[in-house]
Amino acid sequence: MMDQSNQSVGFIGLGIMGEPMATRLARAGVPLVVWNRSPRALDELARAGADIAPTVEDVFHRSQVVILMLADTDAVDAVLGSAGRPRAELFSGKTIVNMGTVPPAYSRRLSDEIRAAGGSFVEAPVSGSRRPAEDGVLVGMLAGSERAVEQVSPVIAHLCASLTYCGEVPAALTMKLSVNVFLIAVVTGLAESFHFAQRHGLSRDVLRQVLDAGQMSSPISRVKSAKIAEDDWTPQAAIRDVLMNSELITDAARARGIASPLLDVCRDLYDEAVRRGDGSLDMAAVIRAIDDRTISTASKPVRDESVRIRPSRGESEYPTLVAIWRHAVDATHDFLTIGDRNDIESRLSAEYFPAVVLSVAEAGGRPVGFSGVLDGSLEMLFVEPEHHGGGIGTALLRHAIAELQVGTVDVNEQNTSAVRFYQRRDFEIDGRSPTDEAGRPYPLLHLVLPASR
Repeated sequence: MMDQSNQSVGFIGLGIMGEPMATRLARAGVPLVVWNRSPRALDELARAGADIAPTVEDVFHRSQVVILMLADTDAVDAVLGSAGRPRAELFSGKTIVNMGTVPPAYSRRLSDEIRAAGGSFVEAPVSGSRRPAEDGVLVGMLAGSERAVEQVSPVIAHLCASLTYCGEVPAALTMKLSVNVFLIAVVTGLAESFHFAQRHGLSRDVLRQVLDAGQMSSPISRVKSAKIAEDDWTPQAAIRDVLMNSELITDAARARGIASPLLDVCRDLYDEAVRRGDGSLDMAAVIRAIDDRTISTASKPVRDESVRIRPSRGESEYPTLVAIWRHAVDATHDFLTIGDRNDIESRLSAEYFPAVVLSVAEAGGRPVGFSGVLDGSLEMLFVEPEHHGGGIGTALLRHAIAELQVGTVDVNEQNTSAVRFYQRRDFEIDGRSPTDEAGRPYPLLHLVLPASR
């Protein structure tokens, strides 16, 4: 067992879940050393009694056990070092506990590398959202060597109503994905239930009363029903995170040849929610994407065979293309600050459009998207949000590849739906830059078509 009185516990990652979890540990008297990539939440942790570490290295040097609650694999790599680069000076003699949700295969590799560097690794994903994290009633799943699990369990117990040992890595993460199949299907079904009632003129409050009184009522249904009834989209589990989990589930299913019909539908729906600009809202806000489907059913564009791709008409058309750009960016690039969006918009007509070969997509006789190409590189591709999913982007990309010999494209790393769009069309990640071309803090992924190498 870990002697909590003499040894600090490190905690890295203070996001939607990490902040209340770390705060609970500090208030429970666990000697805590915390670090976060941004200063957000550090003041709250300091008030709760945690020590604020200046660097990741300081957290490891002062702690025997280090807990990670990071958003995704990129965040873990940014903190610990990328694959194949085990940091023995950090890991040797330490126990690293990953409580975030990552692909099971990634977790297995991370475990192997930490063990090779002389450390121990424990998976400890949790089921629950921000409120259960605040109340210490998460459901914890553990995997790893029994000795390492026994060492960290007294700490994790402060956060959980129950702890279940699942076996060796990656059994806990695979179990978490299994749980999330049910969770995502339930909340999405709940949102569709409210949508169905609303479209028939029924009261959301009355539906909430009926659901809460019935045998299907559960803590999660009651919380999410209240949020939908009150239009409260404060994130407890953000749509962007739910999309990530949906993709982890469907990817893991494909790897084993397993059918995932419900989650395939949910994944696409949460992807639509992210693209409409709702990625930072609570998962219950997926009802807005369901509403969009109903509202736009009659006006949805036909598929790409009816799209006309033509050259731009020059400066006279620039204002129309600027408007398309702004609508698309506001819907899909919520990671860009308003100031950066405004700055880029002000440069489009004077600097960016004249430097590329512009192609315009028309549907129903009006421009609904455009692309810009320079020397075989796709510099821009934007589509009006109401036409997302209608084949416009695919038509523009096909034209750029076939007619303008495009073989490369740079994509903002935070724009996960765009990254998936290109990867599904055979582009592969060939590199990464930590900033965009203007030096702004928006990492770029460099994608390439293998045939163009």
